[in-house]
Amino acid sequence: MDIKEILGRILNSFFVIFSGSVLAMYIFNLLFETENNVPLHNITALLIMTVLASLAYFIFYSTKELSRLQMHIRNLIHLLAILAIILSIATFMEWISWIEPIQVIVFVALVVAVYIMVLVIGEYQSKKLADRLTEKLKERYKR
Repeated sequence: MDIKEILGRILNSFFVIFSGSVLAMYIFNLLFETENNVPLHNITALLIMTVLASLAYFIFYSTKELSRLQMHIRNLIHLLAILAIILSIATFMEWISWIEPIQVIVFVALVVAVYIMVLVIGEYQSKKLADRLTEKLKERYKR
C-alpha cells in the first residue's frame, strides 16, 4: 500500500474503530460491574486509543506490492500491535484487572471483535469501490 492509501484507510477506519470501541466498552461494562469499569464519560482516553490504533495502519505501508502471505503476516502484526496499545492504555487507566483473567480474556475478545468488524467493513468498502470502477471501465470500453 502506498502512503495515500494508508492515510485513506486511517481516516476511514478511525470512525469505525471509535464506534466499535464505544460498543465494546458498553458491553464490557455490562459484563463486569466493578469499580474499575471503563467510564463512558472518559472519551479522551478512548479517542487517544482510537488514534493510536488507527495509526497502526502504517504497518501496512510498502513501496512495493505485497504478496498474500505478507499481507496476512502484516495483519497479524497489526492485530498484535493494536492489542499491545489497547491493553497498555486499559492497564494504565485501570479499566482491566490482570488479577481477574476472565476480565482480560473478555476485553481481548471484544478488541478482536472490533478488529474483525473494521476488517470486514474495510473489505466491503474496497469491494464496492472495485465493482464501481469495473462498471465504469465496462461502460467506457462499450463505446
